[in-house]
Amino acid sequence: MNLEILQFILAKGSGDASLRRLLSFAHNKGYESTEYLCRNAMDISKELNININISKNIVASRDLALEMYEKLVDNNIEMIYLYHKSYPERLQATLEKGAPPVLFTQGNLELLKLKSVGFCGSRKASEKGLLITKRCSSKIVSNGYTVVSGYAHGVDMTAHKSALESGGTTIIVLVDGLLRTKEKNDLKHLLNKENYLFLSQFPPMITWMSRNAMKRNETIIGLSDAMILVESRLEGGTFSAGEETLKRKAHLFVIDYADPGPSAEANPYFIERGGISIRGNKEGQPYLSELFEIVDHHSSNSFSEKQKELFEL
Repeated sequence: MNLEILQFILAKGSGDASLRRLLSFAHNKGYESTEYLCRNAMDISKELNININISKNIVASRDLALEMYEKLVDNNIEMIYLYHKSYPERLQATLEKGAPPVLFTQGNLELLKLKSVGFCGSRKASEKGLLITKRCSSKIVSNGYTVVSGYAHGVDMTAHKSALESGGTTIIVLVDGLLRTKEKNDLKHLLNKENYLFLSQFPPMITWMSRNAMKRNETIIGLSDAMILVESRLEGGTFSAGEETLKRKAHLFVIDYADPGPSAEANPYFIERGGISIRGNKEGQPYLSELFEIVDHHSSNSFSEKQKELFEL
């Protein structure tokens, strides 16, 4: 099945919509049926209602797909996809039809089953913002949750590093492909086979593109039981991530500074629109009891009938 998925990913003109049709077909007809389907362009076109020229491209991409598959195996990269037993239900439930059809992973897949808290914030966060990120991340993993964030410097890297230094686990969600990703010096000495998961929804050889950053942010939101917005300006990627979290009706927590600096000028904006404020004590330790209550409640609740129905679809 992995080889056939790669055929669709690598074929010119084929996209997520075509891939979803393949996965639905495999789910209904059996995964072994896809091997024969993907060797005949007429069958692909007829069974999946895909343009015949695109179907020909899918068949022609088989050799490239085989080369790619061998590279994934050599680099211990696994593929999970819609209907796969390891595909995160909360990601499907949150993003619904926008959930990535395929995820490429490297590391401990079991982390996808843990309660989790996502972080978003600036690459150029203030020293105060980085310190509060470090303290929040450390407290989160000490309570048995995993941290989820991107792979940029600033808030992302601080959240991951603090989680690992505190003996916890972290999920690193990428904008580029896994075959293009390298372990960064800040983290590589902290990683072991149990404490991290690299995850990308993008083809393995794709390079970083800004238009994919928002898609990546949606995936972070979908993988998290709650989000913490550390610092946001009134525009940019973190602002978009905060807006998307509220739009998805996901739980958004916002660091509530007594005197927000320029890098946190949008924090009051998000609190006014429903974000839950996080404040600290005199020593600067954040109060996270409300966040923990919400994460535990969110994780322990079974998915609604609508969400279950969406996952089955």
